[in-house]
Amino acid sequence: MLSHLIQEFDHASKTAPEEHALLRHLDGTGAVMETHFRYEERQLVDVLHALPDEDLDRTTLLGEISS
Repeated sequence: MLSHLIQEFDHASKTAPEEHALLRHLDGTGAVMETHFRYEERQLVDVLHALPDEDLDRTTLLGEISS
């Protein structure tokens, strides 16, 4: 889906470079990405909630990004 949206944006930038048309494409891509990442977040939260509390060490679970 993202590949398609990026290709459409590329096409629009070459054929209809009006700012409003390009912003419409970027808004659509942003909406799809936001929906996808919300889904991913829900999936991760469910997994983390299923872990026993003693397994919830941030450093072990997330590595370097936990700092």
